Amino acid sequence: MTAQQTTWFGRVQSWMDLLETRIVNWALVQRPRPALRSPHFWAIVGLSLAFTVLYYAPQLGLSRCVPAWSGFFNTVHDLHRGLFFIPIIYASFVFRMRGGAAASLYFLIVMLPRAVAFSPYPHPVARAIVFFVPAILISLLITSLLERVKRARAARTQLADLHDELAESLVRLQESEEQLIQAEKLSSLGQMAASIAHEINNPLAGVLVYTQLIAKKLAQGTMETDVALDYLAKMAREVDRSSRIIRNLLDFARPSELSLGDVDINEVIEDALQLVRHRAVLGQIDLRDDLGPALPKVYADYDQLRQVLVNLALNAIQATPVRGRVVVQTRLVQNVIEVRVADTGHGISKENLSKLFTPFFTTKEKGEGVGLGLAVAKGIIEKHAGFVDVMSEEGEGTTFVISLPVQTELTSSS
Repeated sequence: MTAQQTTWFGRVQSWMDLLETRIVNWALVQRPRPALRSPHFWAIVGLSLAFTVLYYAPQLGLSRCVPAWSGFFNTVHDLHRGLFFIPIIYASFVFRMRGGAAASLYFLIVMLPRAVAFSPYPHPVARAIVFFVPAILISLLITSLLERVKRARAARTQLADLHDELAESLVRLQESEEQLIQAEKLSSLGQMAASIAHEINNPLAGVLVYTQLIAKKLAQGTMETDVALDYLAKMAREVDRSSRIIRNLLDFARPSELSLGDVDINEVIEDALQLVRHRAVLGQIDLRDDLGPALPKVYADYDQLRQVLVNLALNAIQATPVRGRVVVQTRLVQNVIEVRVADTGHGISKENLSKLFTPFFTTKEKGEGVGLGLAVAKGIIEKHAGFVDVMSEEGEGTTFVISLPVQTELTSSS
């Protein structure tokens, strides 16, 4: 086959496919209505009557009335029978099986008188039935194909609707997840409130004392410039210290969208420990860090990792008695960075160990937490392609281990 023939064949195939698609689309949009009110019904009736007249043309003497068409009127009868398949197919497309069956039955009724009275062939009735059976099968085939296409399109439409609903549910789930993360931030902030208030109160009390000293010395006229400048410098340091604490808190509490990038895990830990150190000091707990040097960076969200570490450090501080110890350690194990948060607290029983990451499960006293912190932390770490493990013995403390892959590229939709 030449290239030109191949191109021509491809065009014909494309035209046939287009014609088939349009015919099927047209058939599927037909609405059921009473037959007498349908223009297609009368078109089918007209075609059937026209082919009936043509079928009985020799008996009706049409060849004598129109001599020029005598050869066509007297041609093979099977050709005339084949023309009846046109209204049968037409009726099957418009009225489905009942239309095709009715047109096929009409075809049989038209054939039988001629077969019995005029056919020169043996077994004329059997020949008529042989043509009737394919007509019924064609009607059944067309109806089945149309119903299959209709069901397939309905299934695709339903699938598209389910896809849209799933996409909407995913968006709502992501929004709920963001709200949950933010709620847990605020919960952690509430747990740190007492220690933070104490930490801010100390520098403010110092500022108040220096203010009163300056006012007293100015009233007595004994205020020296060097002393005043020294007092003002100390006041500025205390105010700056309070300002840094408040800025850190505001930065921690603000809502933030997932922002992935190269993150130094040691820097995140130092930032997180600054936020909870006041709570450790207030509880007389030794909070230490043992950070591995020159660790590679991880591909993560800085704010969310900080939230996880704040939550784990707070839990460790709450579980540790006075003069206990909490140590945060980092190290590189093959291509994974491990972060260990270990405490010398009362530990966790074996029966509660498997429930730790279950939402709303908590062993804390009322008012100290609602049991969402560890579940949120686990979700955040898993979103960063990592995992969280816990080891604990009652009376000997607990160690949480976060494992994060080095430079793992994630997407915000993961």
